[in-house]
Amino acid sequence: MKRTILETAPLSARPTLALAMTALVALFAGCVTPEGGSTSASGEASGPTAGSVSASTDNSDPSSTVGTTGTDGTMTSIGTDTTATATATTTASGSATDPTDPTDPTASGSATDPTDPTGSTDSETGNTGETGDEPPPLGEDACTGYATRYWDCCKAHCGWPANVNPGTDTLASCDKDDMSHGDDFLVASSCDQPTPSSAYTCYSMTPWAVSPTLAYGFAAIPAEGDICGRCYQLDFDGTGHYNDSDPGSVALLGKTMIVQATNIGYDVGGGQFDILTPGGGVGAFDACSYQWGVETPELGATYGGFMTYCQEQVGSDHGKLKECVLSRCAAVFDDPGLAELAAGCEWYVDWYEVADNPDLRYQEVACPEAIVARSGLDRGPLDDVAKCMGGGGGGECSQEEQDACDCAWTEGGTKCGMDDGSCCWTACCGD
Repeated sequence: MKRTILETAPLSARPTLALAMTALVALFAGCVTPEGGSTSASGEASGPTAGSVSASTDNSDPSSTVGTTGTDGTMTSIGTDTTATATATTTASGSATDPTDPTDPTASGSATDPTDPTGSTDSETGNTGETGDEPPPLGEDACTGYATRYWDCCKAHCGWPANVNPGTDTLASCDKDDMSHGDDFLVASSCDQPTPSSAYTCYSMTPWAVSPTLAYGFAAIPAEGDICGRCYQLDFDGTGHYNDSDPGSVALLGKTMIVQATNIGYDVGGGQFDILTPGGGVGAFDACSYQWGVETPELGATYGGFMTYCQEQVGSDHGKLKECVLSRCAAVFDDPGLAELAAGCEWYVDWYEVADNPDLRYQEVACPEAIVARSGLDRGPLDDVAKCMGGGGGGECSQEEQDACDCAWTEGGTKCGMDDGSCCWTACCGD
């Protein structure tokens, strides 16, 4: 099964992701990941629906196919060589992590490490965030992209050992009560087997504010291969991807977010970051209604979650949208055991301004310690941060970069869709 993404743009305008496995990591790091068409788990095309994005993620167990679809070898990024373990056709779903101490298999999901002296509470959002240096703005070589949102409660792609670089740890998952499975990484995904002991997204995967202009979180990105644990700086440019004047996107101007990749999406588009956000929509694989004990309609729109539901109820008034989403946060996450999810949902309103598919500029960066502390995914020793290599940020695509593109995803040019600013779009679809 695969992740299903729905956007406000027609899905027919989005090309299919079919890059050669050995080039995928290099392509995304170089801002050249092509967009992917949205299909259901059965392989049938899903129709477009108005509203913003949510997702449901692939939740198959790659361990059942290791040795046939698993690939161990050297993955080459633009400007760097890294040794990677990847799976060619099987992935996992959702997002999960050991919340406070990645070495403690008994730890339960929590928002912060209580022993961390840098922890501080943001009065605006109610989230707990670690203080840290504000990153400098990205340079002219940054790539262009956009952000979407989802939370399906499933197990993450990076929660399966076969999908993770052997130089890093596997992402931990949690049970139905948000107790960590620790180093038991082969527990079935809740989206395959929704039982109390299945693997769910840990609540500590919620985004949080570090300052009024900086936030951290986790996301699915459009790539396969050695992506687990990579971090990306997202500088929001104040416009919406499908509605330039989306008030939430406008309000994000000047804000920055750093996200760590814990999941992939076959049909997450080029330059797209699908940010784990409680209430962001469950998509096709809903383990949340079971885990949280709510009826599926209470989760808002299947694609777009609370925000899309509220757009249908109150229109485009920014203030009313924020009030509506907050009311849904309070209604669904009212149990004390769901306090972290409530805080993440409120973060979407207060810090993220209920932005609907905001545009951004991005670049891969070293992961902040606070993010690594939550996920346990530390690529620092690998020293393999791959810089963006042109595509939308003012940089030029070299002939070498364009020659490295596999254009099979265009299906003879019929699936090019919109120019995503990538070198491969230029190579495969440009004049």
